[in-house]
Amino acid sequence: MSAPSKLIALFILTVLCTLPISYGMVVDDPLIVVNSEKVDKSYAELLMDKYYTKRTIEVNSDNEIVVNENIIYNVPAIDEFEINDGKGNLLVEFTKSGETVTYKNFEYEEEIESDDEGDEVTFMGKTYRVLEYESGKIVLGNTIEDFETSDEFNYEGYTIKVVASNSDGEIMVSVYKGSDRVDNLKMYPDDSCMISGSSLSLYYDEYLTSGDTPYFFFELSDSLELEDGESFEDNGEFDVEIDGKKITLDYDSPKSLSKNFELLNYNVELTDVSSADLTVFFTVTQTESYEYDMDEGTKYFGNNIFAVKLDNDEENDWDDELYLYKNNKKYDKIVDYQGSVQLVDQDELLSASSDLILIGGPVSNKVTENIQNSLSVEVTNDYPGEGKGVIQTITNPNNAESTILVLAGSDREGTKACVLALNQGLYSGSGNLVVKLTGDDSVSVI
Repeated sequence: MSAPSKLIALFILTVLCTLPISYGMVVDDPLIVVNSEKVDKSYAELLMDKYYTKRTIEVNSDNEIVVNENIIYNVPAIDEFEINDGKGNLLVEFTKSGETVTYKNFEYEEEIESDDEGDEVTFMGKTYRVLEYESGKIVLGNTIEDFETSDEFNYEGYTIKVVASNSDGEIMVSVYKGSDRVDNLKMYPDDSCMISGSSLSLYYDEYLTSGDTPYFFFELSDSLELEDGESFEDNGEFDVEIDGKKITLDYDSPKSLSKNFELLNYNVELTDVSSADLTVFFTVTQTESYEYDMDEGTKYFGNNIFAVKLDNDEENDWDDELYLYKNNKKYDKIVDYQGSVQLVDQDELLSASSDLILIGGPVSNKVTENIQNSLSVEVTNDYPGEGKGVIQTITNPNNAESTILVLAGSDREGTKACVLALNQGLYSGSGNLVVKLTGDDSVSVI
């Protein structure tokens, strides 16, 4: 029988990173094996989303490319670690006493690309426009919505009211939150102002008249105001230092941080402390969201992903067109994990040197069926029962150097319970664990 006919629905993700040490399967290039025609594939993606770097690339309504990244680092450290992704630099310092870790410094540094007002820049994983730049002060804005009004407009409890104007376009604006006036702004076209007590900034674009009626055009932004020597708040208070275009944020009270914490666009999780040499292991997740306003031509995003933009053609009456391709196939949206997808023969798979993660019981996953006699706990339609599953780690019966982690349920809900239990850290990394699905995203140990 040919390989394709033996494995019609076998879907294998070759993940080019390492499983966290807390799961007892520290391996390079593990293979996650599921049946692509079953719901098990979505369960595999639940696992991937938690532990593996992922990018989503798509085109928005403004014909811009939007890239959302969830970048995961597995970090061993003695008393500090740095992560430099080429855009910013994170420094975390700590002390340890036995297995107790106390943080003593959390510092982030990044240099923005431009200090020209109106230019687009990226900072802390997001795209902004420079709304204001002067010595020692930077205001960055992320557009929420454009507004056109002859007198006032509303946004999430705020009322922005033009109370006076003149023929030069100068205006007086009063800002209300509910019935309370929170700010008065004097603005000319092309001015930007922060709204007091909020993260909102107002950009006054232009002033036009139609007959006797004036029209004012505004852009409201979610903004960051950073000033040298002042404090900046984001899930905590940071001291700000600005040197030219370089911005440094130093967390005020690192000793108050719990062993797992979230600051700026980083989530830091302490996963283990080695009993042998007290090396500390962290999982650090960084989130980023960028926009690219492409010129005509081709742009490469890595992993065989390209964007192609065609200029508008007045003769043929089409607007600018922007397409995404992976492996020369066109997509509206690309979800890109760090790794690749391949089909292999089942016998070759079990003989491979890679460790395996099998998702699905013997009915849905042919590889699980193939090793069923080697499982510590046999999983059937009747055992462990409705909505229940078993997590188990065994030695590969075809290769003693390879380990197999099996997430298998009596039904699809039982398999999902196994994946959720692994994601939630309920499995120690060895032996067997029987679990039950108790809600859409909740699970209990039997």
